Amino acid sequence: MLVARRSCKIAWQLSVESLPYTLLLLLGQFAAGCALVTLACQLRGSFEAAFIRTCSWLAVAGSGFGAVTALAIRPSPLVDSYALDIDVMRPMRAIMLAFFLFSFAYAYFVRREEDALLATATGATTAGLGAISLVMMAFLVRDPVWSVAGPLLGLFAGALTLGAVTVAMIWGHWYLVNPRLPEGPLNEMTLLSLGAIVLELVVTAINAAVPVGAALGSDALLAVDLPENPAFWLRVGVGLIFPALLAFMAYKSSTERAMMSATGLLYIAVGAVLAGEALGRGLLFVTAAPV
Repeated sequence: MLVARRSCKIAWQLSVESLPYTLLLLLGQFAAGCALVTLACQLRGSFEAAFIRTCSWLAVAGSGFGAVTALAIRPSPLVDSYALDIDVMRPMRAIMLAFFLFSFAYAYFVRREEDALLATATGATTAGLGAISLVMMAFLVRDPVWSVAGPLLGLFAGALTLGAVTVAMIWGHWYLVNPRLPEGPLNEMTLLSLGAIVLELVVTAINAAVPVGAALGSDALLAVDLPENPAFWLRVGVGLIFPALLAFMAYKSSTERAMMSATGLLYIAVGAVLAGEALGRGLLFVTAAPV
């Protein structure tokens, strides 16, 4: 918790003007990632129905807050010194509203066993709208970045990481209630979380290595180059390497049926990933590097 608070404090010091957009990107990632991973768990068929119903509300909450944030933002072509493509805002708002409505429909139909086909259809549509919303966000922030591929890869990798770690942590609670559940599904979820974090680490390394498209003149406290930027190394260490180690330890614990330990490790991993994603999105607006 102390590390997460320190990370959030640093994110606040990055660029005050960009905070609404940082929150928008973070909520979009969370909602899209949870929608995709929840749908994958439903289609996998190895998870209890009550778990799927619970996780379906993660996308509802994330997309709902994301839509409210998008509607509340007053678009400006320049945030601090970061150029935005504000023409994307109107269609993005429409997509996020549709994302919220379909996520709510998915949460409704997934509760009704007789509507399994509708649940799958609305779940797939929800995941698709979540992906489209991430594409729109990438185009919103693409101008100063080396390519739209940078924020696009970063947002999708972060969404998968957030979704996998959060859903895995929630699934761990089912073993605390019913210890007789097979360990296989938690093994899979912890491995998925580890793989997603490693993938995001690779994407982050690529985005950090490629020169930015346009230099920024931000006067934010931590608007310095990445190699000398303490927030960048905190983002990598706390937001990626640390949760990767935790996910690996959770996997080893789950293979030994130490489910309480695995769940506790995933709790910490969720907090670390959230802090890292907040730092990464905040760094985008002062360095033009989608790390």
